[in-house]
Amino acid sequence: MPPYALEPAAEHAEIRGALHELVGRFLADYDRAAAAHGLTLTQARVLGFAACEPLSQRQLAARFGCDPSNISVLVDRLVERELVERRPDPSDGRVKLIAATEAGKALALRCCEDRAWLGAKLDALAPEELETVRDALRFLTKE
Repeated sequence: MPPYALEPAAEHAEIRGALHELVGRFLADYDRAAAAHGLTLTQARVLGFAACEPLSQRQLAARFGCDPSNISVLVDRLVERELVERRPDPSDGRVKLIAATEAGKALALRCCEDRAWLGAKLDALAPEELETVRDALRFLTKE
């Protein structure tokens, strides 16, 4: 019996089970997409964050819930592949920002396209259903 089946309220168990399956599928698809491009799942996530906006290693570490030193090795490998670069932070010269190169942005986009199943599912929702999903996810991810 899966652990979420022990949830006291039946509706909670169903939601927890659905989230468990969704996250599992999302991570498995993300992992496959990353591997198809010679990346680990974690490297692909770092690249995805860096493709959206330049971030410091400390900011990246906060998103992963780890120490900045753990991010350094991941960034080094992405720098070697010329997918990201370290740039000085214009507001604090002591800090380096991790930014995706053009090649890195293109690869991050390909990884997203390789996992388009979620977008297709969301596209099938009516606007009010999409808003409900968005609101629920915002609530669930807010600390």
